[in-house]
Amino acid sequence: MKRILMVVLAAVLCVGLVACAGTQGADEVDIDELASAAAELEEAVGGDEEEASEEPAEEASAEPTEGAEEETSGDVDVFGNGSIEGLKADKIVSVSPSGTEIICALGAEDRLVGRDEYSNYPESVQDVEVVGDFNGPDVEKVVALEPDVVLMSDKLQQDAIDQLEDLGVPVVLVDATSLEDIPYSFELIGKLVGEEEAAQALADELAQAIADAQANQPEEAKTVYYAMSYGDAGNWTSGPGSFIYDMIKIAGGTPVPDDESLPTWVEYPVEDLVAADPDIILTDSSMGAVDPIEDQTGYSDLTAVAEGNVHEISADVFSRPGPRIIDAIKTLSDILNG
Repeated sequence: MKRILMVVLAAVLCVGLVACAGTQGADEVDIDELASAAAELEEAVGGDEEEASEEPAEEASAEPTEGAEEETSGDVDVFGNGSIEGLKADKIVSVSPSGTEIICALGAEDRLVGRDEYSNYPESVQDVEVVGDFNGPDVEKVVALEPDVVLMSDKLQQDAIDQLEDLGVPVVLVDATSLEDIPYSFELIGKLVGEEEAAQALADELAQAIADAQANQPEEAKTVYYAMSYGDAGNWTSGPGSFIYDMIKIAGGTPVPDDESLPTWVEYPVEDLVAADPDIILTDSSMGAVDPIEDQTGYSDLTAVAEGNVHEISADVFSRPGPRIIDAIKTLSDILNG
């Protein structure tokens, strides 16, 4: 898979500061610990990365990423493990928030018998039994539900994956690790639940959203800074390999910082941010009760703050490689053209 560090995005944002919007406050999250986990995962699975495509709209189809055809034949999971061929999927446990959203978007919500705590969309899934959180699913509870298959996100859940496989429970990893691979997740789950046409329709909608955003890029490129956290939580932002970074570029913006050599998540010095003075700032709605960004040291001097170009976004929508990434692209395009 291209840019394996995107694995960290799905996991970190689901269990920590970003993807738990409305679930816990930012003051409960140790950002340094999350960054350390990202580094450990990169070392464990390999840090080789391929450059992102310069034409994502053309690649946003339900096909595996170029160069990975042998790994992703259309019947294996996003890491090329095993095959879904012949798998029954009448009873599904999803420990992947994006996987849960895809299942529901494909009209197969009635097959969900269990979910992780952070699978919070659509609202109707609140009635599905919780089997633990993203990085600590209760294996005994999962097994007790007698699922035909368990959808999981990535290798940060490896302990639970190993336990389930040892017990003979099929596991399929479904979280895309790059924007251009999201259609493959649609296709994979679509085949699993027998909704291939609906999956292709989702892939087509994503491709159209990308094409529309690229066609409507502002005449003057605007610099955009995503404030994943700030203040006591540290000044963290997105780097290359994150969905937000790629979507900013698709919509015609220039990410701050814009350096392909940086890691996926960057602790960005306030002094550098002041020097960059971005046109637009995106803040994370999961920051909750944290003091307003304009009250933070250095931020009050920024042009975006002074001119009111600070926009709150939902990390659940912008970070999960699922159907709502379509809404995220449209929202970014609107912001940059505002």
